[in-house]
Amino acid sequence: MQATPYATDFYADAFICDPIPHYAQMRTAGPVVWLPANKCYAAVHYDAVVEVLRGSERFISGKGLSLNDDVNKFLIGNSLNSDSPDHERRRGVTAVPIMPKNIRPLEDYIYSTAQNLAEALVAKGRFDAIDDFATVLPLAIVVDLIGLSDEGKDEMLKWASATFNLFEGFNARSRAAFKDLHGLQAYLAEHGKRDALKDGGLAQRIFDLAPEKGFTEAEAAQMMRDYINPSLDTTVSAAGFAAYYFAKFPDQWDLLRQQPDLVPNAIEEIVRMCTPIRAFSRYVAQDTEVSGIALEEGSRILAVYASANRDENVWETPDTFDVTRSLRKHLGFGHGKHTCMGLHLARRELINLVEAMLPRVKSWHLDGEPVVAMNNTIRAFAHLPVRIERA
Repeated sequence: MQATPYATDFYADAFICDPIPHYAQMRTAGPVVWLPANKCYAAVHYDAVVEVLRGSERFISGKGLSLNDDVNKFLIGNSLNSDSPDHERRRGVTAVPIMPKNIRPLEDYIYSTAQNLAEALVAKGRFDAIDDFATVLPLAIVVDLIGLSDEGKDEMLKWASATFNLFEGFNARSRAAFKDLHGLQAYLAEHGKRDALKDGGLAQRIFDLAPEKGFTEAEAAQMMRDYINPSLDTTVSAAGFAAYYFAKFPDQWDLLRQQPDLVPNAIEEIVRMCTPIRAFSRYVAQDTEVSGIALEEGSRILAVYASANRDENVWETPDTFDVTRSLRKHLGFGHGKHTCMGLHLARRELINLVEAMLPRVKSWHLDGEPVVAMNNTIRAFAHLPVRIERA
């Protein structure tokens, strides 16, 4: 069976600004659709997305995740853009420092930073939930706890955004991202060396582990892209949407205040609802099928996490924010071999942020029009004016 075409550009401004109706229309068209504007397939039903993510021999990452092969030449080499056994070898270096047992000693820092931030924001009453709330803790984690030099702090959010813009590969945002990432490469070449890192930071562990896996010091330095890129934009996205959902669904904030033990589950629901990474592509390595749809070798298929996370066949009332929902199946942190390696740290940051605000804030309110961040891959706000009522 052939895929039904869906004519809208997946990376167009209008799609990025209001994606949810598009995902619903794509799911109505079938489990896998053809995107003529992007010259690729898109898996949009939950089961189809899971099949792609689990089928790492048929749907490979080692040719890069961008739709543009010239861009992929730049991306190939980190854990995200790799296949077995190289993927496991790289992840065996970068994932170890941020495993739960290794971030446990950092929890006091995360807790105190979140508490101080909450106290300052409650005193202000009105603030931008992106600049003043969502970015503060993730940026502090990358610079202070990961142990990178302060020299690049002002550029890190720009570099992270640029990385995710590259996955489309052709439009103006992708082209501009190339220029921005040259700055990241230069920064890591100079400040990613062991002796340039802060003492006691997690990044130093990379230089202990890399030689055991056969990597040079220069390769170890570039591995820190895995900390700067995914650790920032995705967590910032979820934290910003937390503020948005608490304002749009005040009953759920009231419920959390009554039952604070629901906070960890609320974080999972926030990540399901917003799904920070909309989609990543895979290279189709052989003629195959997904959910009965024929795919040809050499084509590309997008695994649309954001659509899967709102599939009506899996989630009851998927567009409703429900902090009590059972969420074991959500794909907001990915699935399979390429599950987000920083999910434990991201969860810890987000839980601390919400728990810090919980006893201090009676209610959240939008205080102006949200501004969507125009990024090819990350769903987020650029600005989100909010007002909070002190408890």
